[in-house]
Parts: sequence; C-alpha cells; structure tokens
Amino acid sequence: MPNGSAATENLLDMYQTIARKVKEGGCVLFLGPGAILVKDEAGQWQPLTDLCARFLAKKYKIELGQGESYDLTYVCSLLRIKNLSTDSMLQDDVANFYKAQTEQAEFHPLLAQLTDLKFKIIINAAPDNIITRFYDEIARAYEADFYNYYKPAAGFGFNFEKTQKALVYNLFGFYDRSESLVLTYKQQLAYIKKIVGEQQNERLPDALTNVFKDFRYHLFLGFDFEDWNLRLLLDTLYKNVRDNIQPYAYPVKGERETGADARVFFQGEFSMQFPSVDLETFVANLIEQHNNLDKQASGVMPEQTRGQVLLLYNEQADADGAALLAKHLRTINLKVVTMQDAVGQGEVAAWAMKMLDDCQIIMPLLSVDFFDAANNPVALLLDQIIARNNPRQQLLVMPILLKAMTLDPAIEKLESLRPIDRLPLLGNGQEQKYMTEITDGLKRYVDKLPRK
Repeated sequence: MPNGSAATENLLDMYQTIARKVKEGGCVLFLGPGAILVKDEAGQWQPLTDLCARFLAKKYKIELGQGESYDLTYVCSLLRIKNLSTDSMLQDDVANFYKAQTEQAEFHPLLAQLTDLKFKIIINAAPDNIITRFYDEIARAYEADFYNYYKPAAGFGFNFEKTQKALVYNLFGFYDRSESLVLTYKQQLAYIKKIVGEQQNERLPDALTNVFKDFRYHLFLGFDFEDWNLRLLLDTLYKNVRDNIQPYAYPVKGERETGADARVFFQGEFSMQFPSVDLETFVANLIEQHNNLDKQASGVMPEQTRGQVLLLYNEQADADGAALLAKHLRTINLKVVTMQDAVGQGEVAAWAMKMLDDCQIIMPLLSVDFFDAANNPVALLLDQIIARNNPRQQLLVMPILLKAMTLDPAIEKLESLRPIDRLPLLGNGQEQKYMTEITDGLKRYVDKLPRK
C-alpha cells in the first residue's frame, strides 16, 4: 500500500482526471439502485429502492430475519415464492410507490450536483427517472428512454453525433410503464437471456452499447458488486470495448463492501477500480475539482496541460481521421493543434515550421493523400520533420500510418511509428485497439515532460 501522502496525491490526480473528462462531456455515469438517496422518517439518507422494499414488506406483512436485507429484488422474489403477489401486482405496487415518492420525497443534494455536470450518457439501474427531474430544473435538454421487459423493441433513435442532448437510459424499465419493470430474480435472469440473445429486437440497442467506445471513463455510483447479475450485465455492455475503458466504483456509505473475489473478477475482466471512498465523498470531491477547472485562468494552455501535439495531414482527404485521433489525444492532457488552426495564419508551410518550435509532439498522419503537395503543403517538409525527432530533448515525431500505403524505409524504421504492427489505423476494424495503443504510449511519454 502507498503511504498516506502518496495515496492522497493519487486520489487527487484521479479526481482531476475524472473532472476533466466530465467537463469535456466524455464520461458515462452509471446510477445504481443505491445512488438515488432520499431522507427517511428518521432523517437518514437511504436508497429509494430499499424504502420501496420496506414498503412492500409492510404491505404484504412479511418480516425479514437475520441475514436478510430489505433489498428490492430480494423482497419481490420472496413475495413471488410465497405466492403473496403476482408479477403484475408487484410491478403496479412499485410503480405507485415511485410515483408518490417522486412528488414527496426529499432527495440527496448530490443528485442535483451530478446533473450540473456534463454527462452525455446516464445509465440508470433503478425504476425511477429522478435524474430527469433535476435536468428540468436547470432546463437542460435530454432524451429519456428505457428497456421494456415485455415488449423490447429496436426503435432506439438517439443520435449521439448530431445532438447535444443528454441521454438518460433505464436498463431495467421505467415505473411509468409498470409492465416494463424487471424486479424479481426470475425476471432478471430472463432479462439477461434476452439482451445477450440472437434476437436483435430483444437486445439492448446496438447504438447504445457501441457508443461506449467513445467514452473512456465510466463511473459506477451506488452499485452492489456482489449482485450476481452485474457480471453478466457488464459483459454485455462492454462486449466491444473491454480494452478501451476505465471504470470506477463508488458505494453508498454504510453498505456492505465488495468482497475480494468480486473485486478480482471485476478488476480482471473490466479493469474496474475500487477507490477507498464512498459515493457522497466522491461526488463532493469531484464537484470541487470540477469547479477548480472553471477557476483556472484562461490561456493558451490550461495549467494541467503537459504539452502540445501538432497533427499534420491532408485537410481535404484525411480530416475525419485527424478529428478521431484528436478526440482521443485530448484525454491525456495534451493541447491538440490541427491544420484547421492554420486558417488565417498565412502560408501553411511557414506556419507549420513555426509550430515545430512550439510543440513537443509532431504527428504526420500518413496516407497516399498526405503526399499530394498541391493540397497538403507540409508534405514537402516531411524529411525535415523526421530529422528533428529527438524525444529525449522533448521533441517526439510520431508518424501515424492513417491509411494503407507503401512506407519509405526511413519512416518504417522509426521506433516511434504507430501502429506498432505497421498496419493502417483506419479501415481494418482495429481503430479502438490502435487508439488505445497510441494514447497509452503517449501518456507515459508526456507524464515525463516538464509541467507547463
């Protein structure tokens, strides 16, 4: 274990990193059943799902013994086993409870604080839509959708590229459509079978699961990782992005800790991190660091930026590839300069030569079109740029093989050429693997650069 000061510094770095990703709109928020906290009759903050479980237990006159907990799924399953209720009755009971609580409950302030942050995707694992209530209070645009257990459909039309709205998606149904709710263990098992099955209209929308590759940082607030279905659920959600995510888990204060075996499983399968801090403390610290970002003096480079990277490419033919690469590079504390920044700066080649003196990392994005000097004036400078490569003196030239082409032997021999296997970055279905390879290697490099 690290000593106290080292551990504190590591936590601070973690908060700052997550805060930056949240501010950029590049972080997915997962809200577990324990995240929606309300004040109970004793004045204590309790998960709303637990209060719902107690409501059901009281209504059907059951008392739980030692070793049993007022968990909503457990209580619903117990009521079905004892034939005290039916699936549809339970769904109606839960729906009515949530409708009443939405109007009268006092919700924890952290929920309002979370909605002040720029999460583009919120995945909700409880029956409520409480988070949208707080969006309404600040007039933030959003779109709400949910998985309908009895009538799943492929009609998911949210366009992540063309809208600035946030998406709030309920994984286990929505109380306003009570038949959609997934409550008992039996329903959970059937639900898992559906979303991993071959029927496309029964799976979670591909547009939702596929977009996770664009969001590296994922926050899990208020989940119980001892819950068996989380293993299968995350396996489905992360089927295409296991190597491209960094998830963090924060439990509700006072809830049972995640056991060693569960931790090892989620760390090994999904790189899940379990920092030693509870949900409320995490949100408070995240808000503080997020606000600190707003207080930083404006300038060319933020206080925490470690350097500048210059992308050189054919602006007509390869702008899309450059934009994709720039999006990933910004996750590692680099100010990214692209050919678009040359607009209004005079002759392009002269501008590029000046930028070579200002940037610590130069990335020529190589394709056949790169060498079209008529449309890419920097093509004639490539030999000079390669000759400047001197990473130990804080000038790294890292050519990126953007599209398939025959490489000059001098370029092919460069240790800094990426992808490492000399296959093109685009066009072979390995974009995310290569992006991770590039950004992870650069992060190690820029972390050694002097702070600006």
